[in-house]
Amino acid sequence: MEIRPLTTLEDFQQCVDMQKEVWGFDDPYDIVPLPLLVVSERNDGIVLGAFEGKQMIGFVYSLPGFHQGLKVQWSHMLAVTASHRNTDVGYRLKMEQYRDAKQKGYDVVEWTYDPLESKNAYFNLQKLGCIAREYEINVYGITSSPLHSGTPTDRLIAHWPTAPIKKELPEFHEIPTPPALISVTRMENRGLLIDDVILDRSEDFLFLEIPSEMQHLKNALPTAPLEWRLKTREAFLHYFSRGYIVYSFLTFRDWEPRRSFYVLKKVEG
Repeated sequence: MEIRPLTTLEDFQQCVDMQKEVWGFDDPYDIVPLPLLVVSERNDGIVLGAFEGKQMIGFVYSLPGFHQGLKVQWSHMLAVTASHRNTDVGYRLKMEQYRDAKQKGYDVVEWTYDPLESKNAYFNLQKLGCIAREYEINVYGITSSPLHSGTPTDRLIAHWPTAPIKKELPEFHEIPTPPALISVTRMENRGLLIDDVILDRSEDFLFLEIPSEMQHLKNALPTAPLEWRLKTREAFLHYFSRGYIVYSFLTFRDWEPRRSFYVLKKVEG
């Protein structure tokens, strides 16, 4: 596999085609068009593709900008073809993007991700080492992707400084229990459901559970994702306003079913 900058019209067209494949977009307004990719690459954006021979198997795309006084590469899209997922293609693309952003003098790489998708949370917070301290409500509105159906497009902002964060997290070998757990959940045959969130905790570390497979839960119970969205939105916004950040993500793979938890940490200032 080769990772290289996209520079030709053929490269950019493969990038457009992959967006339709990965997200299932059927509305052209949801797709980053070829001319915008060309202009971004020319103006200090980072547009990288992963190739096997001439065939693109993944890409990452970011735009230059400023946010809260920081020089930012805003990573709008990361995509990998279905046949190459879970093979570290996405990780290698992100690491190359990170090195490029650092070399160009950027302070941070940022992007949005769905806080209810556990695989994305694990990838961003554990594997890459990001944090999150901003939550955006319905940031993209309604899209044509079936992956986004049923709930507002709320997103956490992954924050990945080019000066790496050294995380210090206690070892957790068991599923967290109250009082640190801030989600009230119950397991049914169709999956994990949420009844409420607890908003009066003040421990240094708090734990918010989410379903390990939201798309499976959506198929089994179409109304469940909206309940999860509204309750977790309330929790994130509340604790962000009280000095917490999203610090890490825990997955207990030995449990049946698997359990997944955000770790929120109280920070100073």
